[in-house]
Amino acid sequence: ERVEMQVLAADLDIGRTTLYRWVGEREQLLEEVFAGLVDEWFAEVIPQAQGSGRDRLIDVMRRFLEFAAGFDPLSEFAAREPALTMRLLLDREGMIAERSKSAVRDLLAAEAPDLVVPENIIDAIEVSAAALVWANIAIGREPDIDGAIDLCETLLDAC
Repeated sequence: ERVEMQVLAADLDIGRTTLYRWVGEREQLLEEVFAGLVDEWFAEVIPQAQGSGRDRLIDVMRRFLEFAAGFDPLSEFAAREPALTMRLLLDREGMIAERSKSAVRDLLAAEAPDLVVPENIIDAIEVSAAALVWANIAIGREPDIDGAIDLCETLLDAC
Protein backbone atom coordinates (compact mmCIF):
# COMPACT_ATOMS: atom_id res chain seq x y z
CA GLU A 1 0.00 0.00 0.00
CA ARG A 2 1.01 3.63 -0.37
CA VAL A 3 3.62 4.85 2.10
CA GLU A 4 2.09 7.75 4.02
CA MET A 5 4.47 9.62 6.27
CA GLN A 6 1.78 10.58 8.79
CA VAL A 7 0.62 6.96 9.11
CA LEU A 8 4.23 5.76 9.39
CA ALA A 9 4.94 8.29 12.14
CA ALA A 10 1.83 7.14 14.02
CA ASP A 11 2.81 3.47 13.60
CA LEU A 12 6.26 4.27 15.03
CA ASP A 13 4.66 6.31 17.81
CA ILE A 14 6.72 9.37 16.96
CA GLY A 15 5.89 12.84 15.72
CA ARG A 16 5.85 13.60 12.03
CA THR A 17 8.62 16.17 12.52
CA THR A 18 10.82 13.51 14.11
CA LEU A 19 10.15 11.13 11.23
CA TYR A 20 11.11 13.76 8.66
CA ARG A 21 14.24 14.59 10.62
CA TRP A 22 15.20 10.90 10.67
CA VAL A 23 14.44 9.95 7.07
CA GLY A 24 13.79 13.12 5.10
CA GLU A 25 10.94 13.38 2.64
CA ARG A 26 8.86 10.41 1.48
CA GLU A 27 10.81 10.20 -1.77
CA GLN A 28 14.12 10.02 0.13
CA LEU A 29 12.77 7.23 2.33
CA LEU A 30 11.59 5.23 -0.69
CA GLU A 31 14.91 5.74 -2.46
CA GLU A 32 16.77 4.43 0.59
CA VAL A 33 14.49 1.38 0.79
CA PHE A 34 14.87 0.61 -2.93
CA ALA A 35 18.66 1.08 -2.78
CA GLY A 36 18.77 -1.38 0.10
CA LEU A 37 16.80 -3.85 -2.01
CA VAL A 38 19.40 -3.54 -4.79
CA ASP A 39 22.11 -4.57 -2.32
CA GLU A 40 20.02 -7.45 -0.97
CA TRP A 41 19.07 -8.74 -4.40
CA PHE A 42 22.63 -8.72 -5.74
CA ALA A 43 23.77 -10.53 -2.57
CA GLU A 44 21.02 -13.10 -3.20
CA VAL A 45 21.74 -13.80 -6.88
CA ILE A 46 25.55 -13.62 -7.07
CA PRO A 47 26.12 -16.96 -5.29
CA GLN A 48 23.60 -18.64 -7.64
CA ALA A 49 25.21 -17.38 -10.85
CA GLN A 50 26.71 -19.81 -13.34
CA GLY A 51 29.74 -19.51 -15.59
CA SER A 52 32.79 -17.35 -15.32
CA GLY A 53 34.01 -14.01 -16.56
CA ARG A 54 31.65 -12.09 -18.82
CA ASP A 55 29.16 -14.99 -18.91
CA ARG A 56 28.88 -14.97 -15.11
CA LEU A 57 28.33 -11.21 -15.13
CA ILE A 58 25.52 -11.62 -17.66
CA ASP A 59 23.99 -14.43 -15.61
CA VAL A 60 24.07 -12.26 -12.48
CA MET A 61 22.41 -9.41 -14.38
CA ARG A 62 19.65 -11.69 -15.70
CA ARG A 63 19.01 -13.21 -12.29
CA PHE A 64 18.97 -9.77 -10.68
CA LEU A 65 16.47 -8.38 -13.19
CA GLU A 66 14.24 -11.45 -12.91
CA PHE A 67 14.37 -11.26 -9.12
CA ALA A 68 13.57 -7.53 -9.12
CA ALA A 69 10.77 -7.81 -11.67
CA GLY A 70 9.27 -10.69 -9.71
CA PHE A 71 9.15 -8.69 -6.47
CA ASP A 72 5.43 -7.98 -6.26
CA PRO A 73 5.58 -5.03 -3.82
CA LEU A 74 7.88 -3.08 -6.14
CA SER A 75 5.87 -4.02 -9.24
CA GLU A 76 2.67 -2.91 -7.52
CA PHE A 77 4.36 0.35 -6.48
CA ALA A 78 5.49 0.92 -10.08
CA ALA A 79 1.96 0.38 -11.36
CA ARG A 80 0.45 2.63 -8.67
CA GLU A 81 3.03 5.43 -8.87
CA PRO A 82 4.70 5.19 -12.29
CA ALA A 83 6.09 8.75 -12.37
CA LEU A 84 7.75 8.41 -8.96
CA THR A 85 9.05 4.96 -9.88
CA MET A 86 10.69 6.32 -13.01
CA ARG A 87 12.11 9.31 -11.16
CA LEU A 88 13.67 7.08 -8.51
CA LEU A 89 14.86 4.22 -10.71
CA LEU A 90 16.08 6.26 -13.69
CA ASP A 91 17.91 9.02 -11.81
CA ARG A 92 21.44 8.41 -13.11
CA GLU A 93 22.92 10.17 -10.08
CA GLY A 94 20.50 8.74 -7.51
CA MET A 95 21.23 6.28 -4.76
CA ILE A 96 19.60 3.36 -6.58
CA ALA A 97 21.63 3.88 -9.75
CA GLU A 98 24.82 4.32 -7.72
CA ARG A 99 24.25 1.03 -5.87
CA SER A 100 23.47 -0.77 -9.14
CA LYS A 101 26.53 0.64 -10.90
CA SER A 102 28.71 -0.20 -7.91
CA ALA A 103 27.53 -3.80 -8.07
CA VAL A 104 28.30 -3.95 -11.80
CA ARG A 105 31.78 -2.47 -11.20
CA ASP A 106 32.44 -5.03 -8.44
CA LEU A 107 31.31 -7.88 -10.70
CA LEU A 108 33.51 -6.64 -13.52
CA ALA A 109 36.50 -6.44 -11.19
CA ALA A 110 35.87 -9.94 -9.87
CA GLU A 111 34.81 -11.72 -13.05
CA ALA A 112 36.46 -9.85 -15.92
CA PRO A 113 39.38 -7.88 -14.49
CA ASP A 114 41.05 -7.53 -17.91
CA LEU A 115 37.95 -6.01 -19.48
CA VAL A 116 38.16 -2.23 -19.48
CA VAL A 117 34.62 -0.85 -19.31
CA PRO A 118 34.30 2.94 -19.41
CA GLU A 119 32.03 4.58 -16.86
CA ASN A 120 29.58 5.71 -19.55
CA ILE A 121 29.07 2.07 -20.59
CA ILE A 122 28.35 1.12 -16.97
CA ASP A 123 25.88 4.03 -16.84
CA ALA A 124 24.25 2.81 -20.06
CA ILE A 125 23.95 -0.75 -18.76
CA GLU A 126 22.31 0.44 -15.55
CA VAL A 127 19.87 2.95 -17.02
CA SER A 128 18.84 0.79 -19.98
CA ALA A 129 18.21 -2.24 -17.77
CA ALA A 130 16.12 -0.13 -15.37
CA ALA A 131 14.19 1.43 -18.24
CA LEU A 132 13.49 -1.80 -20.11
CA VAL A 133 12.24 -3.48 -16.96
CA TRP A 134 10.55 -0.78 -14.91
CA ALA A 135 9.14 1.50 -17.60
CA ASN A 136 7.35 -1.52 -19.03
CA ILE A 137 6.03 -2.59 -15.64
CA ALA A 138 4.90 0.98 -14.90
CA ILE A 139 2.78 1.08 -18.07
CA GLY A 140 1.33 -2.39 -17.57
CA ARG A 141 3.56 -4.36 -19.93
CA GLU A 142 5.82 -7.30 -19.31
CA PRO A 143 9.39 -6.36 -18.37
CA ASP A 144 11.83 -6.73 -21.27
CA ILE A 145 14.53 -8.64 -19.45
CA ASP A 146 15.79 -10.31 -22.65
CA GLY A 147 16.13 -6.89 -24.30
CA ALA A 148 18.02 -5.54 -21.29
CA ILE A 149 20.40 -8.51 -21.31
CA ASP A 150 20.93 -8.29 -25.08
CA LEU A 151 21.79 -4.61 -24.74
CA CYS A 152 24.12 -5.33 -21.82
CA GLU A 153 25.93 -7.98 -23.88
CA THR A 154 26.23 -5.60 -26.85
CA LEU A 155 27.65 -2.85 -24.65
CA LEU A 156 30.16 -5.21 -23.03
CA ASP A 157 31.17 -6.65 -26.41
CA ALA A 158 31.91 -3.11 -27.61
CA CYS A 159 34.56 -2.90 -24.88
